[in-house]
Amino acid sequence: MNISGRDYLSWSQVDQMRRCPAKYGFGYVEQTKPAFLPSSLLFGSAIHSALEHHFQQLLEGRLSASSELMTVFMDEWKRRDGEDPDVPVRFNKSESEASLIEQAQRMLAAFLASPLAKPKGVIIAVEEKLRGKLKPSLPDVVARVDAIWLDRDCLRVIDFKTSRSKWSADKVNESADQLLLYHHMAQSMSRHMDLPIKLLFGVITKGKTPAVQMLDVPVSAGRVERVVNQIEQVWQAIKAGHYYPSPSPMNCSTCPFKSRCPAHGDPVHSAVHSEHVAS
Repeated sequence: MNISGRDYLSWSQVDQMRRCPAKYGFGYVEQTKPAFLPSSLLFGSAIHSALEHHFQQLLEGRLSASSELMTVFMDEWKRRDGEDPDVPVRFNKSESEASLIEQAQRMLAAFLASPLAKPKGVIIAVEEKLRGKLKPSLPDVVARVDAIWLDRDCLRVIDFKTSRSKWSADKVNESADQLLLYHHMAQSMSRHMDLPIKLLFGVITKGKTPAVQMLDVPVSAGRVERVVNQIEQVWQAIKAGHYYPSPSPMNCSTCPFKSRCPAHGDPVHSAVHSEHVAS
C-alpha cells in the first residue's frame, strides 16, 4: 500500500508519526511545502555528513583532518540551504550561521580527539541500507545504519546524535527503539558472520566545550518484539489516516507546518487538512 509515495517504512517516518501524526500527514502524505527549515535540522544533517565522510575514509584506509570535515560540513550546509531558496532557514534566538559554523568546528575537533573517531576493530559498512520485512502485515522497512564495525567478538552498530547536553541512562533508554529496530534488521548479517550485535549511540554535545559519548544500548528479545509491534500499530494508524495534531512545546516550537495545523492554523487550512484525513 503506497501512501506517501514510498513502498517502505523508515524509522524517521515511524518516529514522526509517533511524535505528531499531523506533522507526519503534512510532510509525508500531503508533501506540504514547509514554511521554514529549522537550523537544528540543517546543522544535524551537516554534522552527520562530516561524520559519514570520516568513517568512509576509515573504511578506505585513510584518515581525515579537521579542515577536511569542515569542508564537508559547509558543502552540506550550502547544499541544503540552497535546495529551495523560497524556504528560509530559521535560527534560534541565540544562533546565527556564523555561530553554528564555529560550533561545528568545536564539535568536529572534539570528535576527532575522541575514541569514537578511532574505533577498535575494522569498519565494514558506512551508511548501510538494510531492507526487510518485519511482519507480513507491514510494508518493507528500510534502515540506514550510520556505521558498522567488526570488533573481536561482535558487530558494533552505531547511530550518531548531536545534543544540547550529555545523554543520561534515561535518555538512552528513551531513544533505544531506533537501534533496537536496527538490531532486528541486521540479524542476517549477524548470522552470516556468526557474531552477536552490540548497539551504540555516539553522542556529540553542542556548546563551548563539546563532549563525546559512546553509550551502549542493552538488547532483550522481548523489547525488540515490542518495537516491532509498535511499528505495526503505527502503520495501522497511517493506513487509517489518523493524522491528528499532538500539540506540545517540543512538537510545535520548531514545526514548519504550524500555520497550517488544525491546532494552530486558520479555518481554511484546518478544513483542508480535515478533509484530507477524512478521505
